[in-house]
Amino acid sequence: MKYRIIHKTEYKYTQPVTISQHLIHLEPRDEADRQRWSSHYVKIVPEPAYKISRTDIFGNRVMAFSIEEEHKLFQVTAGGEAEVKANDIPKSTLNWENVRDILSHPTTKEDIEACMYRYTSPLVMYDGAIRRYAQESFTRQRPIIDGVLEISHRIYKDFEYSPGSTRIGTQPSEILRDRKGVCQDFAHFMIAALRSIGLSCGYISGYLHTRKREEDKKLIGADATHAWVFVYIPGYGYIEVDPTNDCVAGQEHIIVSKGRDFGDVSPLKGVITGGGPHSLQVAVNVEETK
Repeated sequence: MKYRIIHKTEYKYTQPVTISQHLIHLEPRDEADRQRWSSHYVKIVPEPAYKISRTDIFGNRVMAFSIEEEHKLFQVTAGGEAEVKANDIPKSTLNWENVRDILSHPTTKEDIEACMYRYTSPLVMYDGAIRRYAQESFTRQRPIIDGVLEISHRIYKDFEYSPGSTRIGTQPSEILRDRKGVCQDFAHFMIAALRSIGLSCGYISGYLHTRKREEDKKLIGADATHAWVFVYIPGYGYIEVDPTNDCVAGQEHIIVSKGRDFGDVSPLKGVITGGGPHSLQVAVNVEETK
């Protein structure tokens, strides 16, 4: 599938901002067997006094910039064209206990690198209640792929999609308690559950294809940035699962960044001087192209 993507963020301030400094994760990554970007751009208004790009420890492209002129309007527009392939998953895998044990004593380069995603991170803490939730899907000697797909299905069935019910810093224990949230929360909860039993998994920030035909069911999370989960299986690699939509991530899931949690891949964050009360508008459009 080929797509044209436009992601626009706009802040309007009631008072002038005298200086602002920002960090963005909007320069997408290529995934050899998953997606390839044929073009991409980032347009910033006002024009930054300086900007610099680098690759972070997770393999994401990150841009830092500073705006040093007074402004009451701030816009960041990212766009481009990408070709996306389906995310295949294995039909049979090691059981989850074997995966846990391999990651407890990693020997290969791939297993060692995957271990950075086994531990708690600032937005993904877990407790005994979350571990017990995970253990219902990961029974003795169960193949890891079966457990991963079942827990994704349970999250989809057990939790209500409710925009505005959570905040950026909502922890998985709160999601379990209240049983509602958005795609970021469901991804964080699934990651917490899998890490609680010793597995390696992380957070993907990206986009969903916006369906145009009336007869097509629109996936939850379209028209905005979306979040889903990647899980490591030794000897195979990474699989991607979307608990918000109870599916394996496919041709409609377009990757921008990967990390331990949302804090590693926030599309836009920064600090400003001045500004006063402000309004924010974010718009994402993903269209299929030929």
